[in-house]
Amino acid sequence: MDGNTKLFLVASADFSQRYTAIEAIKRKILKEKSTALNILTCYSKDIELKDLQERILTFSFDSQKIVVFKDAYHLSKEVKDFMVKSFKTICSFNYLIFEMEKDYTQLMRDKKIISDKFLGFILRKALRPKLSMAHKESTLEDFRSALHRNDVASALYILGKLFEAKASEKEREILGLQIVGLLVSELSYLSNSFVKQKYFDYLWQTDRAIKEKGIEPRFAIELFLSKTLVG
Repeated sequence: MDGNTKLFLVASADFSQRYTAIEAIKRKILKEKSTALNILTCYSKDIELKDLQERILTFSFDSQKIVVFKDAYHLSKEVKDFMVKSFKTICSFNYLIFEMEKDYTQLMRDKKIISDKFLGFILRKALRPKLSMAHKESTLEDFRSALHRNDVASALYILGKLFEAKASEKEREILGLQIVGLLVSELSYLSNSFVKQKYFDYLWQTDRAIKEKGIEPRFAIELFLSKTLVG
C-alpha cells in the first residue's frame, strides 16, 4: 500500500458492506500483524477529546496503528477542531478510517455534512474502497476477532449471521455451545481476577440458560455480551 495512503472513508447503509471493506483495509495495512494493540475503534458520540489525544498521538516504532471512527458525522466540534489542527501529525502516526452509515451519494447531498469544514474535507480527500456486493460468510474467527477489538456492533452482527446460517434448533444449540466454549477460552486470558470471575459467572448462567432452560442460544449469548462488552 502507498505510504501516503492514510485516510479512508467507508460509507454505506449496509453494515455488511462497511464491515467487509474495513476488514479488507486492516488486512492490507497490517498484513499478518493485526492485534488489538494495532487498532483503536472510536464510537464518535462517546469520544472524549483528552482520551483521544492521548491514544491517537502515541507513536510506536514497531507497529502500524489504525483508528476507526464509527458514525463519524457524530464527532463533537472540539474533536473535529482538534483533528483539523493536528491532522498532519495524526496521520504521521496513524491510518484513519471514517465509517458512515449512509451511502456516499446521500452524504454528498447532505448540506450539513458538506458544509462542515472537517467532514467536507473527509468527503473530498479520503480514499473510498470499492464496496463488495458479494455475500461474505461469517465465521467463529470473525467473531473472535471482534471480541479482541471490543467491537460491540461487529460482534453482534457476526453473531446474528452465524445463527441465521443454522436451519434447525439442534444446529443453533450446538453453535451456541461452541460459542460458549470460545468465550471460556477468551476469558481465561483476563488478568483482573475479580472481573474474570464475574464474567465466568455470567457465562455459567448463559450455559445453564441454553442447556436447562431452553433459552434461544443467540438471545442468551447476546445477553452475556450486553453484560460484558457494553456492561
